[in-house]
Amino acid sequence: MSSFIPVYNKLYECSDVYSTRPFKAGIEADFEYSSALLRGGVKPSEPLEARHLRGTHTPSPAIYTGFSLLLHDSIIETFIQRQITGWESYQITLYGKNDEIIPNYSGISITGRCSPIDYHRSGIVYKEYPGGIFSQFKGSYFKDDGWDGTDMFMENPDERGYTLTQYVSERVKNIFDNNKIKNLQLTNLTEREIDVMMIAPERIPEHLR
Repeated sequence: MSSFIPVYNKLYECSDVYSTRPFKAGIEADFEYSSALLRGGVKPSEPLEARHLRGTHTPSPAIYTGFSLLLHDSIIETFIQRQITGWESYQITLYGKNDEIIPNYSGISITGRCSPIDYHRSGIVYKEYPGGIFSQFKGSYFKDDGWDGTDMFMENPDERGYTLTQYVSERVKNIFDNNKIKNLQLTNLTEREIDVMMIAPERIPEHLR
């Protein structure tokens, strides 16, 4: 993996918004295949079916599936024009709320890579919830600052395997913002918070175990 120095305040986690209103779809494939598809480990030879799961009738130009993003041709064309790196597209057939075919969408595999998150570099904040006070890692930084410089990327495997977390550069965020895409959550890596209890024990600094 070629080394580029990450500017963490210009990198973002890309995830789903906590809302049932936006159009959400699912690709009809099992977990292992969907994971490999997201990470660019497989390339479908035929279009995959993606179907409406919940939300409004009208899809956004970017659709979250829980795995691969589905992007409208207009976004893909902008990616190509802006020379966005770290992704490949594959063909899908997208079905809407009433089983109608919605044209001009493709699935996106993410081929860019970074090192696993190094939680020793994160800060600790404490959040109070009805069940008590819980510790959270604040700020996500890659082990040895390893990143291949791509605009869309995911973590390389570590001893626990790999995660499905998706990251994007500020260039991708600007494209989504300019297209008024509101159904994706883009969290700056310096502000990203993760519950300590969600992390495998061997990845947690000793004083927090």
